[in-house]
Amino acid sequence: MIYEQYFDGRKPSENQVIQAIKRGITKGHNVFEIAWGENMVTLEKGRAGPNTWHGWGWIKNISGHELAEQFNREGI
Repeated sequence: MIYEQYFDGRKPSENQVIQAIKRGITKGHNVFEIAWGENMVTLEKGRAGPNTWHGWGWIKNISGHELAEQFNREGI
């Protein structure tokens, strides 16, 4: 199930993006599309294993890949 969050106006902080993803997790989602204008970060949980994150895309300096690596390290 896909969780979508669109930020309007100023660029979201990395913390705002992480909080949006965590809100989706609590609702049972495993695919996340976080957008700001035409920029998007996409993350998937369980693509390469039940507790493994995979991410791609950019919102300014926020990388989907780096967020996925962080979540994998933290065991989210």
